[in-house]
Amino acid sequence: MRQQKNLRLTAGIALACLLASLPVSAGARPADVNAPSYATYTDIPVQETGRVEAVLDGDTFRFIEDGTNDWVKIRLLGVNTPEVTGFNNIHFAENMCGGQEALRLLNSIIPKGSRVQLRANSKDSSNRGRSLRYVFALNQATGQYDIDVQEAIARSGLAMWFTIDTEAALSYPYRLIVGEAQRAGRGIWDPDHCGPREQPAANIKLTVSWDAPGIDQQNLNGEFVIVRNVGTSNADLSGWLLRDSSLTSWFSFPAGSLLAPNDYRVVHVGSGSPGSPSPRDLYMNSSEPLFPNTQDGRFIGDGAYLLDRKTAVRAFDEYPCITDCTDQLGRVVLITKVNARSRSPIPARAANEEYIQLTNTGGTEVLLDGYYLRRQVSTYPFPPNTRIPPGARLTVRIGTGVPSPTVQYWGRTSTLLSDRHDTVDLLSNQNVLISRKRW
Repeated sequence: MRQQKNLRLTAGIALACLLASLPVSAGARPADVNAPSYATYTDIPVQETGRVEAVLDGDTFRFIEDGTNDWVKIRLLGVNTPEVTGFNNIHFAENMCGGQEALRLLNSIIPKGSRVQLRANSKDSSNRGRSLRYVFALNQATGQYDIDVQEAIARSGLAMWFTIDTEAALSYPYRLIVGEAQRAGRGIWDPDHCGPREQPAANIKLTVSWDAPGIDQQNLNGEFVIVRNVGTSNADLSGWLLRDSSLTSWFSFPAGSLLAPNDYRVVHVGSGSPGSPSPRDLYMNSSEPLFPNTQDGRFIGDGAYLLDRKTAVRAFDEYPCITDCTDQLGRVVLITKVNARSRSPIPARAANEEYIQLTNTGGTEVLLDGYYLRRQVSTYPFPPNTRIPPGARLTVRIGTGVPSPTVQYWGRTSTLLSDRHDTVDLLSNQNVLISRKRW
């Protein structure tokens, strides 16, 4: 355990040191949404000051505010630790991998009776009966509440990144810290952390498609996760779990979920019949969107996490990009032509006269899992397993129709593109720009 003084995060200094230590490859650039204005913890209003009554799990404790006698539950912002038995554990009757360690760590930082200061943009921020707060412990050496509890949990490798759009002031630095723990393979980011891994040869890739066409609440199944076996042997996902960073909706793969090499499943957020309309379609049965859209001016995102039957993390995909924001399709897949003009007086026909053409300029086939086209607020995520052979073109018509290997349809019943002064982007699910066409 590090000494308490080493847990301090002097916001700005610690973030600058962390940024300086991160690897950046040649040609890397930040994604469009990844330039938030950096807040320090002192920019966030103090809502309460008081003492810890009891630590409940790795990210939750009971708190008594000065001048009161009743405790309330506090849930840390910025991090999400594995669940423990008997507390807020709506999915398991046993401790998850890393859960007890996270509980012990939080109890060592803010034991019963220790004094803490709670910060949040809004006093009303809450989740499942718990007030959401950034928590800072009293530093006896300085007399200030400058021990960043979230930073210590994140750096330990015992937490996923967790943020909400109304309390995202410190989302970016905590995401950086969690990312550093992931690269180092600390804590839950080591698949062998809780014992030898199940099916050690299993190599699974997750791809989150987080921006559903239209209004997310009205198109829950437009959010989905592609779960693909990128290994060389079969992978049996029976009983494995797919989740985001919340506790809202987790998906357990049914018995017989055997993936051959390069086989995949598409797990949609909403409801449906497994195996319909595609044999690879599965459903989380959530009643609300799970994956928030990125936002300009604030660092918002999420991730998908695949856990084996030991609840060890075996694969994850988080967005948006934070460092080394290059992409393998950059300068390979290009928007080579856009036809924005239509002549038909019939709206549906006019929509199909508009089209966007992509060309694979590389020497190998490309897979467009997770990539999407965007024109202003309208988006078109490519269907799972969309491929473009080397040197070939893919045309996306704005209207509706029966797709083929060379032609797809945005799905609109009216035109979308302006004849002049418009832009279409091709982006990855990390929100990294791949190609842009202006006219």
